[in-house]
Amino acid sequence: MRQPHSNSKIVLQLPDLPADYRPLKEPEFFAEGTGNSHWLLTSPVGKLVWRQFGQAPGVDHRRETKLLTCLQNKAWVPRLLLVAGDLGVLMRLAEGEHPKITELSNTARQRLINLAIELWQNPCPIAPQNYPQLLNSYWQLAGSKTANRPLLEQLVYESLRWPTSCYRLTHHDLHAGNLLLNNERWILLDWEYAALGNPWLDAVSLDRFMNLTTDEKTQLEAALPPLTVYTNPWRSLGRWLVDLDLLWKQAIE
Repeated sequence: MRQPHSNSKIVLQLPDLPADYRPLKEPEFFAEGTGNSHWLLTSPVGKLVWRQFGQAPGVDHRRETKLLTCLQNKAWVPRLLLVAGDLGVLMRLAEGEHPKITELSNTARQRLINLAIELWQNPCPIAPQNYPQLLNSYWQLAGSKTANRPLLEQLVYESLRWPTSCYRLTHHDLHAGNLLLNNERWILLDWEYAALGNPWLDAVSLDRFMNLTTDEKTQLEAALPPLTVYTNPWRSLGRWLVDLDLLWKQAIE
């Protein structure tokens, strides 16, 4: 039986839970992403988060839950307690704060670099990202406008230049809002776009967030697969992400 609850037009749909996970009081609306809503549950075993799946463009929740299950041995992944099919997942509340770049210590920066490198080295058996298909879905959601056609074609053209041999486990959405920092240790949130893909996109996202130093870029480059289609992957993929943001924003409006 599901318990309905509304908050700003968001309806809580909580599945039947084991006794240890059942809320002792009414769940509290916690946060909302582009598609998912999050609810804080106070249970007999402590604070839990119910991540209720929504319908954001391009997400794959089955892939997300498979990946989270695969990575449960990693300290930087939320602790998964229960998977409720296509409805959502129940996790332990991850302690920490969203980081501010100006307040990051050298230790925290280095640990985030190490996290990204470790992420790319995981051999989780999940499906690769089909970038042209994803981009076309964004374009269609944005109204299939002729004016956006050149933007779409350029994004697709570039994605087709990336050899699948370079694909690694890639988060695809690295930014401060998807990171928690607790005593210089990181938790990486929101895995709904994660897939086998071009890990340079994660590296460039880190650069946008952290303004990477030359040494930090060198460390990441040593762990990244060669991408010889570009003279300067940092610059080329930085432009690609800017263009992707333009198409994405139109898709969700």
